Amino acid sequence: MSVAHLKPIVGIHKKDIEWIISLWLAIHGGDPAPEISAAKAELVATEVIRGLASRLPAAKAKAVVAALH
Repeated sequence: MSVAHLKPIVGIHKKDIEWIISLWLAIHGGDPAPEISAAKAELVATEVIRGLASRLPAAKAKAVVAALH
């Protein structure tokens, strides 16, 4: 969906519903999120957990990574 027809968002504005909708569309676009498969969702979740685990103490991180296998 093109947002070209919406008025530009400016820093000084009246916080009305049109402005809020324009901001939402500028950030998120107007299209729904794409459908993803369960396998893709699991893969992404695993990578996120693995990345977050790297912030844990070494023993806990190792246990989390081992649990992902």
